[in-house]
Amino acid sequence: MNSTDLTEMLGNLSRSLFPVQSLLAGFAYLLGLIFFITAIQKFHAIGSASAQSPSQEKIFTPIAYIIAGAMLLFLPTAIDALSNTAFGVSNILQYTPYNPYNVQSAMEVVIRTAGLIWFIRGCVLIAHASNPGVKDGPKGLAFLCAGVLAINFENTIQVLNWIMGQTATLTMTIKQNQGY
Repeated sequence: MNSTDLTEMLGNLSRSLFPVQSLLAGFAYLLGLIFFITAIQKFHAIGSASAQSPSQEKIFTPIAYIIAGAMLLFLPTAIDALSNTAFGVSNILQYTPYNPYNVQSAMEVVIRTAGLIWFIRGCVLIAHASNPGVKDGPKGLAFLCAGVLAINFENTIQVLNWIMGQTATLTMTIKQNQGY
């Protein structure tokens, strides 16, 4: 009887997620184009309304759609820019080899794919939150930040490891200074 184990299943799943990531990037590209078209239509509506009477429309909505459209249209560049802002430019962890039958490598690909989905969803929620009456802005910002952290999973783990180490050191210093 031939049975598959969890490692082999995760390896097969992670290998099949690379085309899904490409599909998500293509979807983000199309969504960016749609956001640009929506922004142009909103600019036109604001211009038409202000020509007839003083406009009650806010200019922030089409600007938010343009920014979100640019982030989705230039998805790899936007992710690189936000990653470099959060974690710095040079990192040795970027060059680790991919092994589909290593559980850690396979889970990193799964987490990166989830981060890509969260990043796209965050951009969409932030763009829609610019409309009057919609309150999804904080949720969109949380998805955007979670997406960047998940895409840079190794760096996020290293930062959390450093924070926990500093917290442990500080706790031991306080404990020793109080005489315990």
